[in-house]
Amino acid sequence: MEKTEKWKFFKGSKENWFSAEMYNWMDPKDFKEYSILHRRCQSTLIREVLAPYINIVVMDIRFYESGTYQEPGKPLLTNVPAFYLVRLKQVLSDRHTANIKLFLPLFWNERFMGIAGAGSNLETDWDKEQTTNLTSWPMAVRNGFACVVNDGSTGMFVDASWGIKDDHTLEWDMIEYWAFSGTHIVTMAAKAVVEAVYDRKIYKSYMHGTSGGARQIMAEAQKYPGDYDGLWADGPLYDYFNMMFSCLWAALVHYNEPHKVSLKKYQVVKELTRRLADHLHGAFDLEEPSWQKFLAALPGVETEDGPISEEDLRIMIKVWNGPVLSDGTRISYGFGPEITQWPVGPRNFGYLRQHEDGEPSLIPFAVQMFRWMVKDPQWDFRKCTYEEFEVLYRTYRTHFEKYSTYDPDLRSYVASGGKLIITHGTGDHIVPNKLTLEYYKRVCSYFSSEDEAKKNIRAFFPRFGGHALYDWDGPNVTNASGFRALMDWVERGEAPETLDTLKYDFVEDKVVERGQVKAFRMNE
Repeated sequence: MEKTEKWKFFKGSKENWFSAEMYNWMDPKDFKEYSILHRRCQSTLIREVLAPYINIVVMDIRFYESGTYQEPGKPLLTNVPAFYLVRLKQVLSDRHTANIKLFLPLFWNERFMGIAGAGSNLETDWDKEQTTNLTSWPMAVRNGFACVVNDGSTGMFVDASWGIKDDHTLEWDMIEYWAFSGTHIVTMAAKAVVEAVYDRKIYKSYMHGTSGGARQIMAEAQKYPGDYDGLWADGPLYDYFNMMFSCLWAALVHYNEPHKVSLKKYQVVKELTRRLADHLHGAFDLEEPSWQKFLAALPGVETEDGPISEEDLRIMIKVWNGPVLSDGTRISYGFGPEITQWPVGPRNFGYLRQHEDGEPSLIPFAVQMFRWMVKDPQWDFRKCTYEEFEVLYRTYRTHFEKYSTYDPDLRSYVASGGKLIITHGTGDHIVPNKLTLEYYKRVCSYFSSEDEAKKNIRAFFPRFGGHALYDWDGPNVTNASGFRALMDWVERGEAPETLDTLKYDFVEDKVVERGQVKAFRMNE
């Protein structure tokens, strides 16, 4: 399927994609006109507000009338509300400058939104977010939010080369900015500007992110509990560095085992798991009897590349089980046979993805972060051995673990009154679902009971839902349903028991499946 066919949009209009139901949750009739912006959104006032924030300067201020908006090389957006765009920059080092954009709608809902990044980037390209539940600035503005976007000098593509110099030294200040402080500093600066130019206090503040964007969400909840009233983390990449070991595990097995398993054999096993889903008890677990019975029946199963052999199965189990040390210590989780781990379109990837010659398609930012650990910007992962992999893990634990966002003690965020929704599809092919399940259980251990934790923190696991995708194996939580639930919880005290989910066919331009997912409870 060609990319142009895949990316057909609602009612045949790419320009109006963000008018679709899953991206809209606020009624424009409820917004108030703030014509005061024409007078107050001026560089003099904004410079005065930003004075306490080191190295953040005003670059440009422009007003866009309602109607159309276009950026170079991107499609024309129509039905865009009137807004001011304030461009700022923050000098981070002699090599790095963050580009910050504030979007200030003329018709404002009196709320603020932080726009998260994804992958290893603090910003993603809004034009590439059109078939996902990532929240972009056009969605935020259309729903009446003042919002901020910060690229953090990390770019908008999957890249982490910014963390290491050619002389093999690491940019530790830049890494810390990326990990924690950048989102906090820019949030506080942006909120100060918003309150100054609208000449009123922000009613409530929200932020939503998926994957690396959800890492930003968790950093905010763990380290800066006063920044946001409502946070939504989807498919969270809590411990970024630890996760890199999951990203590259399948490739490591490929390079270190003389026996290679055909991708078609993995695909056949995936189809078998789907047929037996009701009989297999949850996610892949080597200790679970139903999975043991399933695995025992695989040798001899016919595929286009011949029957599955005992050696095939040994390698498959090693891949599915995920990264472990030689002594059996688990580093992270893998992706079981029930998870799609190969390309299904031009924008998706899995850890079994291959080039035409059969070579693994390595995840760029994972390799680059491993280069941080070895302090070599040219290091070749293809030569990595199991033994070196373990050395890298110890290096991570010694020098990089402090940049993780896996702290389960969220009592400070709860004490601030904040509400946190965590969603994670069980079909996620990028971040292992088990990480979130384990994290949620650890969070609850800090409270007197799960019910006490659920007063402020709730987790949802849509069955077979993908990584921010609406067109994966199962339906996903929509931007609209997630934000409606979060705002009702924050502003009206109505805790969500269920979230609406949706699966969409972007080729046929139609809803495939609607559903709901219940708030997770450990004893159910």
